[in-house]
Amino acid sequence: MDKITIRFQGKRDAIAPLTWAQQRTWRGSRLKYRTFAYVQAVPSGRSVQEVCNAARWAYEEYESLRTVFPAGADGSPYQRVVKVGSIDVVTISTEEPASAADLDSVIGRFREERFDVATELGALFAIVKCADTPTHLICLLSHLAVDDHGRRALGAALDSYFTGGRDRSSTPLMQPVDRARLERSTKWQDRSSRSLEYWKSVLERLPREGGRSAVMDSCALRAAVSVISEKLSTSTSAVYLAALSVAAGALIGRGTSSFLLPASNRFNPEERAFVGELVQFAPGVLESLDMPFEAVVKDAWNASLKGYRSSRYDEQALQMMISDLDEGEECKRAFDFSFNDMRDFPEGEAPGGRIEKLNDLARLTKIELRDHVYQGGSRFLSFALRGDGNEILSISVHDSYFPEFPVRRILQTIEALVVGVAKGDEEPLNHPLRFTKDHLEFRNGMVN
Repeated sequence: MDKITIRFQGKRDAIAPLTWAQQRTWRGSRLKYRTFAYVQAVPSGRSVQEVCNAARWAYEEYESLRTVFPAGADGSPYQRVVKVGSIDVVTISTEEPASAADLDSVIGRFREERFDVATELGALFAIVKCADTPTHLICLLSHLAVDDHGRRALGAALDSYFTGGRDRSSTPLMQPVDRARLERSTKWQDRSSRSLEYWKSVLERLPREGGRSAVMDSCALRAAVSVISEKLSTSTSAVYLAALSVAAGALIGRGTSSFLLPASNRFNPEERAFVGELVQFAPGVLESLDMPFEAVVKDAWNASLKGYRSSRYDEQALQMMISDLDEGEECKRAFDFSFNDMRDFPEGEAPGGRIEKLNDLARLTKIELRDHVYQGGSRFLSFALRGDGNEILSISVHDSYFPEFPVRRILQTIEALVVGVAKGDEEPLNHPLRFTKDHLEFRNGMVN
């Protein structure tokens, strides 16, 4: 691998506190080191120098990429934008055009790099070339500087640059430093206070109770969720949220459940183009689990909207509030589950659009048990992912939480519930909580 040094010059030096979202990420990064990597195809006819120019443009355009996070006198981190500097771009030569496996291998080696966020810029670039012709630009990004949505925004901006859509420098509407300063304004502090009041109302209702993992690859789940979504004219995420809420309620043995959703906070064009960390969390409680499934979906939709409206808050103020609520208590509050819909196309499609295929599709379901290190904050952690044409649902369970139920059984129960509702079966459709309890307990202990 060779290196090319590029020099950049941004518009300013700047210093600011961390944004609210960066505060949360900084806290979490002490528990788990994370980076984001992505591959940008280079249009044919471009030279290595032109690709280096694109990397330089990205550094100069987006301050998040040339930001370090040193500690202040009190030990708390802050962000400092570097105006002028240089960085090495790695070049990787291949004898033949790189395949997807080749690129994955390069990314794997690239991921071995670790950012010292206190002193190092939060982005690294590598150029993959074949016969001296660049084919791909790989970027590795510090999670503290760029969340997954910011990674996508950067990728879209680079694509526009390569195709001539951004042939001259333009100033993004907001930089992370500007965001941090905006959050200190009276208007945004008032917004934070309203969000914290909602958080408090949810937290005060959480029960006090105090890692297994599995992944289910299911065409039937994808098809059934899509059928229900179309029938009820709601998002597939709301259908998932309803099904997971019912499962949580059945496992706990009550008709309510609490949840935590990540909120990207990218509701307008300004924020969709923002390259930086904006994700916070949206809390909520569902109280409709004893009702027909359609009512649970509507409740899930409304509860998630309330949570999203209260997902802009001062992270430090939230942690202080939680500490005050838990002071003198033996057990801390824990949400019943966290859910993150990480699919690229959450609307989905029903294969063939035929409900009668659901039972056949369910026979193709695969479940893989995995080792998992539990992450705090909730006792039931779930992700919805896009698989190879299928719908993948992962669930991680704290060992002290309903240990009598195998994780495989929980996944099978969620699939059975959603498929039953999509087919219009009376029991899961009108009595989802009772159906889920019965399905969990049927032959319990015989499924490993």
